[in-house]
Amino acid sequence: MMASSHSFNRSIMMMMMMMLVASIIIPHSEAKVSSGKVHLSGAQTESTLVKFAVGASSTGKIDVLLTSYGMYENELELKMHIYADEEWPAVKRSTLCSQKVRYAQTSLPIVFDYKGMMPDTRPGKKKTDRAEIYTSRIQTEIENPPSGRLAQGKERKDRSRYFYFLIDDCSLERYNHDDKAPDITFDATVLNGTDHLPADEAGIGFLLVLTLAFSGALALLLLFKLVRTIGGEVHVAILIVIAACGCNAASSLCELIHRSVFAANGVGSYSMDALSSHFEALSDSMVALILLSIGGGWTLPSDVKGDGFQSESGVNKLMKGVRNPAGSLIDFIASRGVSGTGTGGFVALSLIVVHAGLAQWGRTFDDDFDTYHALEHPPGRALMFLRVLLGLVFITGVGMIRSSGRCPPSLMSFLTKFGLVGLSYFASLPGVSLFCKTLPYYQRHQALHWGAAIVQACSLASLTWLFIGNADASAYHRLSRVGKDAATDMTADLAASSSGRSTSWKFGKTKINID
Repeated sequence: MMASSHSFNRSIMMMMMMMLVASIIIPHSEAKVSSGKVHLSGAQTESTLVKFAVGASSTGKIDVLLTSYGMYENELELKMHIYADEEWPAVKRSTLCSQKVRYAQTSLPIVFDYKGMMPDTRPGKKKTDRAEIYTSRIQTEIENPPSGRLAQGKERKDRSRYFYFLIDDCSLERYNHDDKAPDITFDATVLNGTDHLPADEAGIGFLLVLTLAFSGALALLLLFKLVRTIGGEVHVAILIVIAACGCNAASSLCELIHRSVFAANGVGSYSMDALSSHFEALSDSMVALILLSIGGGWTLPSDVKGDGFQSESGVNKLMKGVRNPAGSLIDFIASRGVSGTGTGGFVALSLIVVHAGLAQWGRTFDDDFDTYHALEHPPGRALMFLRVLLGLVFITGVGMIRSSGRCPPSLMSFLTKFGLVGLSYFASLPGVSLFCKTLPYYQRHQALHWGAAIVQACSLASLTWLFIGNADASAYHRLSRVGKDAATDMTADLAASSSGRSTSWKFGKTKINID
């Protein structure tokens, strides 16, 4: 069995290396491609085509093909405007189209040419439907830094800068001719000088490689410990941490592949970027679940946990549930969700589902690159609120174990440190996000990625140490059931079987303890 395990590990490593090499050698292009639909009206006189970051001392280029399904009768004020990020907040604050266009760096007229009666390819149309098609093509360059001074008379800094490309028709807010504004589709190709990715992605590829290597190394370290226990006993907590490390590594690998495909076609791979978001969310949910569980006394003997959870308050019921997520999940599934001991299963499933839902919700705001932690969007803010809430639940559980009256002084000292470390994990990402909001807008994207990656790496490293350390590492290692043989463990929790379920799984000759 050990030989087959080594062979399987080598196969996985070879597959990951091949995918990484493929992500690097895919031929590069130098453009971002965006497409969509626009319909201007008196209530919405402008529409954003694309936002793109151009590097310092660089020249961006944009090529836009606009297709109108019917004649745009009054083109006099139909224009494409380009805004720099310094003026963008003022643009967002302005209510009238005529006020917004004053901040534009460039104003380009849009003139449609008649192409004839052609098939109507809009969604919902029949294959036999036809429409009058008009097209307009705009090509221009964007100098960074832009010419001219800021409103305060200051020189513009030579730095990476976001540019916003909009089309608008200010006449729509003065004259009632909404019925004469047809549907318009666009295909925009944007280049960042000679670089194939937006300037705000600079350095993110290197971060992803570091994350892949670090998380992979932790997973291999834990797998090595797991292989040594084949035929013996292993605690399910180790398997969960291996999965968390693996998901974090898989998230980085998928994002690297997406970036390389993006470089090749300017669109990227939606499936790889989506997988990256969901692997990251799954890793986050498993780390949160492990911290909540250890904070609630999971893996500790019952005489140490004490009776701090005997009351029927809402918090106590919750902490009872997260104390043994694996065993409770079995009860939850076996009883079809009606067992009184299924709280932990429900909590575990809820954590995973909520994180996955937030990851997918975040994709509705920006499909170019993973925006799972972005505070600019409601899903990112909901994730920050969830982290704060879980942090409060975690510290409550740790406090209950410490105040149980049966916690040894040495373990109490460890729990104090563990509580601070765990609380810092739950609070650090909201802290990083709030810190990033104090930075200039063009630096936030990179700072948030680095901050989130460092937080996750530290949490995975801490959990790895928690489950591979020997008995001399801390008071927790001396008392915890992780790494102990249940047959010889004198602190085994005999009450764990009171629910009528097994406290272990059998996988071949290996016994997996779940309490």
